[in-house]
Amino acid sequence: MSNLKGLSTNALKIIAIICMALDHAPFIAVDSKAVYYDFPWFLLHAVGRITAPIFFYLLAVGYRRTRNANRYTLRLLVFALISYVPYVWYFEDAPPDASNFTHLNVIFTMLFGLLMLRSIHEIPSKPLKAVGVALCLLGAFYADYGLYGMAIILVFDLCRGDRGRTILGFGAVCMVYVYKNVMTIVGDGPDALTAMFSAWQTPLYAHYFIVQLCQLIPLTLIAAHRLWQPDANEERPGFIAKWGFYIFYPAHIIILLTIRNYYF
Repeated sequence: MSNLKGLSTNALKIIAIICMALDHAPFIAVDSKAVYYDFPWFLLHAVGRITAPIFFYLLAVGYRRTRNANRYTLRLLVFALISYVPYVWYFEDAPPDASNFTHLNVIFTMLFGLLMLRSIHEIPSKPLKAVGVALCLLGAFYADYGLYGMAIILVFDLCRGDRGRTILGFGAVCMVYVYKNVMTIVGDGPDALTAMFSAWQTPLYAHYFIVQLCQLIPLTLIAAHRLWQPDANEERPGFIAKWGFYIFYPAHIIILLTIRNYYF
């Protein structure tokens, strides 16, 4: 694959944004559990599993290439806060209150991931480095994708520049996550394997398994990314490439929330 032209960073962003919109759209009419029951909705939810790993990967790449890590951090913080109320309202079906205020969106996950990388690479003191990483993990525990997202970001940073290690590292983390999720459905007793195969006969479980396995799809897209080593001659991203995701994320949630509240 290294001999192929590959996908550009902008192409990865566009694919991720489209998949994200398809993933979130069904919540206009169905709740978080119904997406696993109804036929076309679970497929859209499965496609949505492509989005987050791509942006986690681009975050790790972006940290290594950014000219100003402070501005990068501030940008994530601002858009995480802008998206906070619409995100909670849309996915919890209620404005933030005492019962749901800790439901943080994926930009918070990216923010905690960036702070984790900065703690690892920029803090010289090992005790302070450990404290910084621990605080980031604690914050990410309440964010979308949680510790799984943080593990992916860390793998992408540690394996930077090496296509094979990146694929193997992400694949390993992803399969552990999928195994954990599947075992919560079928149980982890001695008959877990038999139970897992039997569960495929139930549409809900079969749909759930398909959604989980789609976590691996981003592997092929990330593996096809054109740039694996920092390139001094690389063209700087334009306005749309740099700001498109940050603007689109809160905007599309606000639009979906408005449509649901007024028409459904």
